[in-house]
Amino acid sequence: MNSHNPGTPRDSNKHGEPHVERASAKPVQLCFLSHSPGETERLGQRLGVLLQPGDGVSLIGELGAGKTCFVRGLARGLGIDAADEVRSPTWMLMLEYEGPVPLLHLDAYFEGRTADFLEDGLEARLAEEGVLVVEWGEKLRHKLPQDFLKVHLEHLSEGTRRIVLVLEGAWVDRIGGELNLEENP
Repeated sequence: MNSHNPGTPRDSNKHGEPHVERASAKPVQLCFLSHSPGETERLGQRLGVLLQPGDGVSLIGELGAGKTCFVRGLARGLGIDAADEVRSPTWMLMLEYEGPVPLLHLDAYFEGRTADFLEDGLEARLAEEGVLVVEWGEKLRHKLPQDFLKVHLEHLSEGTRRIVLVLEGAWVDRIGGELNLEENP
């Protein structure tokens, strides 16, 4: 019998297969372990193919947790030819990558500048054009729409990251039902 408490996340197993936990009125969490930047990118790519114009993703994690690496994978999944050129937009505030579904890559590290940017109409543009990914999304948690997908990245050790997708609302069916949970990232 498993003594794990319901509603709390568990790590994926040693093969990177996630544990999925469903609890009424609570978010569903998909937990993965990544052992390399390539695995982090592949997980991002698997998610990227499921994203649609108007979607938003909030990346939460410390410096060096793999946020930009994950975005590079999202770009590949969105069919962006210049995915290898994805870099952190910290000093530029936002970088845009053209593709079948454009990727707007925003950095909220400097919270004040980013909040102003959102208020100046970025959200309306997003709804029409592409996918918005916000690094350091926790800094804007009160300004971002509630329906943004939350992705937590945690640096566990050299080369190992825990990546947790927090699915709420429509994301539970869209991602929980579509993401192939049997494949390793």
